[in-house]
Amino acid sequence: MAESPPEPLPPDSAATGGDIRRGMSLRIKGVIAFLSLVVYVLIVAMIINNDRVQLLALVGQLESVHRNEEQLIQINMSVARAILTVNENFANDDLTGSSMPIVIELEAVAAALGTLQGQHPRLVILAHSLEALAADLSKNPARGVLAVARSTLHDLVGELDEITERERRLKLRLLDDYRGTHERVSLEGTALSLVGMLVLGAVTTLFFSRLTIDIGRLEARAREVVRGYRGVPLQITRGDEIGGLMQAVNAMQSDLRAREVQLELSRQQHFHREKMAAIGSLAAAVAHEINNPIQAIAGVAQSIREVRNSHHCPNTGVVCRPELILEQAQRVSNITRQIADFSVPRSQEPTLTDVNGLVRSTCSLVAYDKRFRGVTVTTALAPELPAIRVVGDHVTQVLMNLLINAADALEAVEGRERAILISTTPIDGGIRIVVSDTGSGMDQSTLDHAFDEFYTTKPVGKGSGLGLALCKQIVEAAGGAIRMESEVGAGTRVEIDLPLRARLQTAA
Repeated sequence: MAESPPEPLPPDSAATGGDIRRGMSLRIKGVIAFLSLVVYVLIVAMIINNDRVQLLALVGQLESVHRNEEQLIQINMSVARAILTVNENFANDDLTGSSMPIVIELEAVAAALGTLQGQHPRLVILAHSLEALAADLSKNPARGVLAVARSTLHDLVGELDEITERERRLKLRLLDDYRGTHERVSLEGTALSLVGMLVLGAVTTLFFSRLTIDIGRLEARAREVVRGYRGVPLQITRGDEIGGLMQAVNAMQSDLRAREVQLELSRQQHFHREKMAAIGSLAAAVAHEINNPIQAIAGVAQSIREVRNSHHCPNTGVVCRPELILEQAQRVSNITRQIADFSVPRSQEPTLTDVNGLVRSTCSLVAYDKRFRGVTVTTALAPELPAIRVVGDHVTQVLMNLLINAADALEAVEGRERAILISTTPIDGGIRIVVSDTGSGMDQSTLDHAFDEFYTTKPVGKGSGLGLALCKQIVEAAGGAIRMESEVGAGTRVEIDLPLRARLQTAA
């Protein structure tokens, strides 16, 4: 007694493919990508600039060492000249005349040492010694002073050799550091450039690949929707404008499906009204055509009964039952009248309606359907049921759908009674109609989708999946409620609650 679609209409929570993940727009993503690139370039620039500063510092140190070497060469040359001058004049008998060149050389060496005094404290002492020796030679030339001067110059040569060796080792170390730093800067620049290009290329490729895939999915789904696809909505995997477009396509698909379902339900109701009008016209025409023959047959049967009752019947002793003819003629007349009364066009606006009368007339009409052969249809109608203001044709349509569904559910029942019970009872603020059957019943999964559009458990050609959906729409549009209970192998029970006064809007 249930109805369901090949693909049920998704619930509201899934109508747009799940909650859209509010994320960054494409513009923000572009800005972030640009800023990330700028930050990366700045970091690379800072690293390279730091290495460049180190290189410049090494170059400055090398230049300082080079200047020191030049100064040491000049000092060594000056010391060499001073030693030669001292040695040449050491054996000279006239020290007074030969001491002046020695004094000049010693003062020249002391002056040259002044350029390195701040870097080498030992040279300060030697420079002061040479200045003192030069002053002594100027005042009192003596061989002892020359001997001390020569010894001091030799000590100076040894100190200068040590300083020169240290400067040479320092220069070699600085050259090694320069080469290592230069190679490291070159490798870092190459590596950072390659990493930047690879990361940028990978991110760009991934972004546009995913963008292409999502646009392709979106395009394919849009084409499917145009061709009539109304199934599961497109899964939203983005939070940007493409995700918004996916949501719009899902909303369009959902709206189109809802509109199509509404149109189909409206078409079903219109078809029901047209069908009932056609049945009414046909019933009126049939009643009109067969009324005269029925009246003639009834007249003949009445005449036969009168003749029999007058004891002048020529067929005395023969079984004669004119009452049977009269009974069947009356039955035919009642059937045509019932059909005509049932299918009389009713107002499509809510009016005061006797629901018990609608139940009786609906049960009388469907009893002629072959699906109800072997089915016991009983009613339990409340005798003092209040009239309610509803569209009578809508209530009739709901009752017919429920009764036909019940008959279909009873079709495969064997070994127990096949019965349908329709009852009415007054409730607070309205009435309740209950349609129950002893049919095959439904499991919980089927029951959960019973009121879904296009969902049906009936074979192809026996159900469209709109019957219960239409019942639900009609009842809720009138301000009522419809509920269903079912048990597999026991049957199904449908309860309909209708208010005393229906809403102004109707389900049509």
